[in-house]
Amino acid sequence: MHDIRRNVALLLGSALVLVGCDFQFEGQRPSLRFGLNSNILANEDSGVYAAELAQDPNAQAQIRGALEMLFGTPDAPSFARPEEWIDDEYDPNYAGYYEISDAAFEAIMAQNEQLFAPELEAIARGNFADVRVQREALDLRDYWSGIMAEYEELQAGLESGDSTESELAEFVAAIQEEAPAAFIEWYPSLRESAELYRQQCLHCHGVEGGGDGTTAPFLNPRPRDYRPGIFKFTSLDNKSRPRREDLYRVLTDGIYPTAMPSFRRFSNAQLNGLVDYVRLLSIRGETEILLAVEFADNVDEGLPMELIQSTYLDVWEKWDAAADEYIFFDGEVPESTPEAIAHGRELYMDAKSANCVSCHGENGRGDGPSAFEMDADGNEVRVKDDWGNEIAPRDLNRGLFRFGRRPIDIYRRIYAGINGTPMPSHASMKDSEGERLLSDQDLWDIVHYVRSVSVKEASEG
Repeated sequence: MHDIRRNVALLLGSALVLVGCDFQFEGQRPSLRFGLNSNILANEDSGVYAAELAQDPNAQAQIRGALEMLFGTPDAPSFARPEEWIDDEYDPNYAGYYEISDAAFEAIMAQNEQLFAPELEAIARGNFADVRVQREALDLRDYWSGIMAEYEELQAGLESGDSTESELAEFVAAIQEEAPAAFIEWYPSLRESAELYRQQCLHCHGVEGGGDGTTAPFLNPRPRDYRPGIFKFTSLDNKSRPRREDLYRVLTDGIYPTAMPSFRRFSNAQLNGLVDYVRLLSIRGETEILLAVEFADNVDEGLPMELIQSTYLDVWEKWDAAADEYIFFDGEVPESTPEAIAHGRELYMDAKSANCVSCHGENGRGDGPSAFEMDADGNEVRVKDDWGNEIAPRDLNRGLFRFGRRPIDIYRRIYAGINGTPMPSHASMKDSEGERLLSDQDLWDIVHYVRSVSVKEASEG
């Protein structure tokens, strides 16, 4: 299956190839370019080195050039491929052909066959002029445009005598045999996914994924800034980078009650492509931040290629390790009983135990004392998350649990905490002897208590 997918990727072609340890750049450079992280240059969240970087246009140009070499541009986004990836025949520029399971890709193909049914029928009839490719599928459109150019040339050749009916018939038969696979097995390239991102996501999340699109100032909470590599909603431990499945779930479910909608109206292939592009923006942003740190430590030497490469691969390693941090409960979920709920409330209220009350409040309304802090003028304000946005602990009574309200979803939030926020990992809490403070049973009792105070009946689905 994976070999077939790679063949389709080669059939559609790619706009950018970066090969070897020297990361050779091939192809025409488009005019649009990513900008640098303004937070770094403004010295808002990156340390003392930001001031030095902000005053050094040459260093900025070097970092921008390194990032463009590693990630391409908005018109032609592409991951650089070091030698080991090439040797392993791995290409993240077509991640779907390598990372998605055979069963999931078969579902993509089945859906593609339905979505492209009019085009496939037109090809089967030999009515090539009736084939219409959606505007986001840039590579597929280019592929079909090439076919049409040759088809029209053969048709014109019939009048001039440069081609024959048999040559045209042979060409039509060949396309009827070849082209269906390009449609049925279509998976968007990063270039195609960048186009869909521009249409659907950029106005909130911005060109570089900084959560700074034109709509962002009007939204509360603010759109996610992908660049630090921190994502609040995952199913993982140890503040890991998200899995494909975590990002896909956010796209399909949205995040109620925020401005992040569900994008179920798009196909599975398109949604997986958006996952690929969001990952590129995040890996690019995280690499940029680390290169700025490296610049601070190497002001006189600059950023040698070896350092750029190692930084790039270090970031990738964090993303590759995400699947190993998946939180699952290997056993039967403890039953919710009056005793379990009562014990869960005791742990919730105990300052020396779970201490949920400090943020979520005695009645679970998100109004605990730790939910507030004093600003520079002595005013009481909400605490901020890692992106600098004021946040409020969840009002448990409302029954609105972002990223899932199933028991296992709430268990994961309590177990691992929520990245970028003060919500801690309760599984990591230790007692004075260095032993785990809360057992799995304790965590489940807290889950049952949290569900009991919700005004809505929690879903068991």
